[in-house]
Amino acid sequence: MGEAVDHSLSRLVPEDISSIVAYLRSVPPQRSPDLPATTAPVAPASHRDGVTANARGKQVFASACASCHGWSGESPVSPMATLTGTWAVNDPAATNVAQIVLSGTKRHTPDGALSMPAFGHAYTDDEIAAVANYVTARFGAKGSKLTAKDVAELRQQTAE
Repeated sequence: MGEAVDHSLSRLVPEDISSIVAYLRSVPPQRSPDLPATTAPVAPASHRDGVTANARGKQVFASACASCHGWSGESPVSPMATLTGTWAVNDPAATNVAQIVLSGTKRHTPDGALSMPAFGHAYTDDEIAAVANYVTARFGAKGSKLTAKDVAELRQQTAE
């Protein structure tokens, strides 16, 4: 969704934005049984507290993610890198989390570009599944059960 905002929605004129808002407000809300009603609260600031399972995922997070995303999920680098409260980490499928770990992302902010590098070349499918499961368990309302096979399929989709 970030790319849609950066490359198109952010360029809309105010009248078009008002029209989209009016339309979205007219559509009745639809509950999704897959997503929690609310997002998870901020995680503990210390890596010693909170989620204790999934040592492999914690290890990958410590080496590749914690410096930008923080152990609490509130980024010390940029609010756009904050994990707490995002729907991606509250999605028990963890598809978006895994895709971003695999492919990285680049966002345009008023202060300039902000990017996360791709880690698909640096980690195995098992490691990416482990870190995605760790992230959704630590920062999301539900943990995920992503497997190495799921990540391999996502990797294949990305390559196409």
